[in-house]
Amino acid sequence: MERDITIQFVPLEIILPLRKAVIIAGTNRDTPYFTGDDAPDTLHVGVFASDECVGCATLLYSRWESAPAWQLRGMAVAAERQRAGIGTALLQFLEAALPNRKPAIGVWCNAREKAVPFYTSAGFSIVSDRFVIENVGPHFKLFKAFANPGIAAQPQALKHDANAVARNPASDE
Repeated sequence: MERDITIQFVPLEIILPLRKAVIIAGTNRDTPYFTGDDAPDTLHVGVFASDECVGCATLLYSRWESAPAWQLRGMAVAAERQRAGIGTALLQFLEAALPNRKPAIGVWCNAREKAVPFYTSAGFSIVSDRFVIENVGPHFKLFKAFANPGIAAQPQALKHDANAVARNPASDE
């Protein structure tokens, strides 16, 4: 992995090839498009090493227990770049940037079972029993509250030194 990565909000089309290669491959799905991708409040984020998209995520503005929250969907890191800090850097970017976009109490996701240790090491809590998403596999619902759920200045991109992010032995999915 290159020393520096850039993380920024991007149009959906930028992340679709990576989403298809990492998330859709090996499932019965035939499209990398998700429900809500084109909703007005949906955000797409890309992680770039040079000009190559090596990580991505989609955030849908939704609700968590009747309070506004972001739903993390479609988080992926290129197979050859996993376990190198890219997923951790992406979550750090989201935690800094999302409270500045809209008021929200935190972020939640349906995580694949093999990715749960990655998310819990990043401060997410498991908030459900194990469940199965058809054609995808076992999942758990996870949640992480924002330290500051208010609105501040909106960062458009952050630079990260990948060597400064602690390596995580769990999946960066």
